[in-house]
Amino acid sequence: MQNNFFLKIKFYYPILFAVIINSAFADQDSIKAGEQKAMLCTACHGVEKSVNPEWPNLSQQSKKYLVDQLHAFRDGKRKNALMSSQAMGLSDEDIEDLAAYYNSIPADKGSLQADDDIIALGQNIYRGGIYERDVPACISCHGPKGLGIDRTGYPKISGQHSVYTHNRLKNYKEGYDIKDSVGKNYAIMSSISFRLSNLEMKALSEYLQGLY
Repeated sequence: MQNNFFLKIKFYYPILFAVIINSAFADQDSIKAGEQKAMLCTACHGVEKSVNPEWPNLSQQSKKYLVDQLHAFRDGKRKNALMSSQAMGLSDEDIEDLAAYYNSIPADKGSLQADDDIIALGQNIYRGGIYERDVPACISCHGPKGLGIDRTGYPKISGQHSVYTHNRLKNYKEGYDIKDSVGKNYAIMSSISFRLSNLEMKALSEYLQGLY
């Protein structure tokens, strides 16, 4: 029995190794292709950091999240005059390549700029939620460093411009930029943001800008 086990390992290991190597090369090809296709994107989003605090940083962002959002913009499920027009002509392969490229770029670290009491409020909500209003701790989905969970599409939110994050939380609360359901993650964020005050959303945004 033991000999059979090692024979199977000896047989399958080269196959598994080849699959891993081929996958790595495929990822590199996708990243290189995405870099070329991102020339227009960098005009607004930059490489490591966007040129305008109202536009998101995309570096090191969850690949699944970027793919989902670009599909939503392209297919009319999210409404934004600039992004919808840019995504309209993207193929599925283009979207995968762009997401792979931005996911591969190490993100710049943000900095804390708000008053200490605002930062403390944001930190408390991020780590502990608001029990009496059934607001869960953000850390449970986005992690201790705000890096998100790629396989679920939970985005990286640390180091993001506070202006962008604040606006995004308000968008979730108001639900204004969706035509139909974009998925369960949007519904989760909408229900959470609905329970937050403007001050609390502002505090979270300021805290997240310096989280890393």
